[in-house]
Amino acid sequence: MFGTALLEPRKLTRFVMFKLLLAGALCFATITPQEPVAKANPRILMIPLDGRPAAGQFAKMIAAMAGYEVILPPQDLLGRFTEDANVDKIFEWLEAQDLTNVKALIASADMVAYGGLIQSRVANIDSTLAIQRLRRLITYRAKQESNLKFYVYASNMRLTPTATVKAAPYRMNLAKYEEIKDKFERTGDKKLLSKLKNLKAMVPLEEIQRYENTRNRNFEVVRTLMRMAKSGPVDYLIIGQDDAKPDGPQIQENTKLREFASYLELGDKAYFCEGIDQHGNILVSRAILSDLNYQPRVRIVYSDGDGKKAFALYESKPIEESLADQLYASGARQVKPGEEFDYTLYVNTPGRRRSTFQSFMRNLKDEIDQGFPVAVADINFGVDGTSDEELIAGLSEERRVHRLLAFAGWNTAGNTIGTAIPAANVFLSGRALETDALTREVAQREFLLHRMIDDYAYHKYTRPAAYRMIDQYQSQRDEVYGDTFTRINQFVQDDLTKHAKNLFELQFEGKSFFASNKEYRIVGMEQLSVSLPWPRAYEVAIDFKFRVEQVGNQR
Repeated sequence: MFGTALLEPRKLTRFVMFKLLLAGALCFATITPQEPVAKANPRILMIPLDGRPAAGQFAKMIAAMAGYEVILPPQDLLGRFTEDANVDKIFEWLEAQDLTNVKALIASADMVAYGGLIQSRVANIDSTLAIQRLRRLITYRAKQESNLKFYVYASNMRLTPTATVKAAPYRMNLAKYEEIKDKFERTGDKKLLSKLKNLKAMVPLEEIQRYENTRNRNFEVVRTLMRMAKSGPVDYLIIGQDDAKPDGPQIQENTKLREFASYLELGDKAYFCEGIDQHGNILVSRAILSDLNYQPRVRIVYSDGDGKKAFALYESKPIEESLADQLYASGARQVKPGEEFDYTLYVNTPGRRRSTFQSFMRNLKDEIDQGFPVAVADINFGVDGTSDEELIAGLSEERRVHRLLAFAGWNTAGNTIGTAIPAANVFLSGRALETDALTREVAQREFLLHRMIDDYAYHKYTRPAAYRMIDQYQSQRDEVYGDTFTRINQFVQDDLTKHAKNLFELQFEGKSFFASNKEYRIVGMEQLSVSLPWPRAYEVAIDFKFRVEQVGNQR
């Protein structure tokens, strides 16, 4: 297997041919160029999880790599943090859409049922209304004569309540109480009873009841959604596990939901995955690969063989299983040792040993330098929650970043894996589509820089500094409003803009690539915008466009 030994001659020949197609910079010259026509572009309608960039913008940028356009509801309908989305207006938007050339509808059940992910963790919407909304969605699809695919994703509620000012006094103790309560119910270990009693005394009883009522509501709503999927026009249903641990009420809930899926004989129609924020990306990949009848073959290389068996933070199953689930859900398949593959996903696991990491990095850099198709998922987050600095340093050497298929390293292992895999899948699938090759090549490189700015620069440098500023004005970091928000938002804009321009200059400016037998060079980054999408510094919204010129045709 390549990574510890030389490629077999047959595989090396295959990859040399692939490298020639890439022309040193992932540039496929087999696509017939066309003038892009907006109405002719295949489209995907998406009702996202909420209004954060991770819930919609990422999927939109990924789809562009294959010439697909993701159509989202207007931003002002999607809610903002604890403010509910306008679900009725979102339905009006959906029902008014022209389905010409629409290939798929992807919908977040949490958005439809509750008004967003944050809203799914509180009991403001009763189960009757939530189910009525989901039934309206199913009915809408059933009435369409179009052949568009219909994909839905729902979350199993996370263990810890949302970080808000109101929940701050009790949220972590409540989560710990529920975690230990589940472990006691499953194991009967009486040693846990004293811990349970102490934790229960630290949380208001009404908050425990409210939390458990919300979980019970969500569980019943997901069961009802599964029944709808059985009898209705749902092509694929993902049930994602929002932030969790190996213990907690989600363990028993997921067991029961899996049993219910088996009882309904849903088979491949329903799938269970870790995480939730990334499933818009996963389903965009699945929709596009299905439309193109293309299934990438993926080779996995871990930075530490032991690490793949570990539980990543906020996840309830081992990394290896979580990755396999998302790879399958994305429409790709993992190859066995010795099989041919279309690209390699290098996964940097948590707590990797230095000895294995050094070999991992040598092989990773060697493959990139030879022009082989490589994606990277960095889930070895530091104590500050940012990417592995040694990995970033290795990718930055020799300006390697721009030669990757895909990169991700944000928030959780599931979020990261569920971003890197779809980006690599969709970009490779774009070769099979007769569309604007230049648009595809630029879109892929823009998303690479986008991830480096967001996943690394923001969380490594700008966000910690923003938190220190918040500490000067108030006693908590969970919510920021008024003049303080204005100051923090302005700082984030100024500071991250500098990092973004620096990354562009170091890794992308002046780099050449080919599209449809023509050579282009990246010469600028334009329309750069940076802002905080929600009243907190936890995530950031970034947008920009590359300016490219044809080599030998500059004005």
